[in-house]
Amino acid sequence: MGEALVWTERASPDIEAIVRYIARRNPQAAAAIGLGIYDRVQLLLTHPQAGSVLDELRDGG
Repeated sequence: MGEALVWTERASPDIEAIVRYIARRNPQAAAAIGLGIYDRVQLLLTHPQAGSVLDELRDGG
């Protein structure tokens, strides 16, 4: 069975806020950035050691 990405409860609203902020001035850039974030995170599925674990998630938190 493959690995799964686990997003913190805060991650999705933070990304949405970033995209909304950028969209006020440049909707196309906002869409590209939103998709870019998603694409970059997908790299963790094949390279799980590339990222770091947040302190709030260490030791089963």
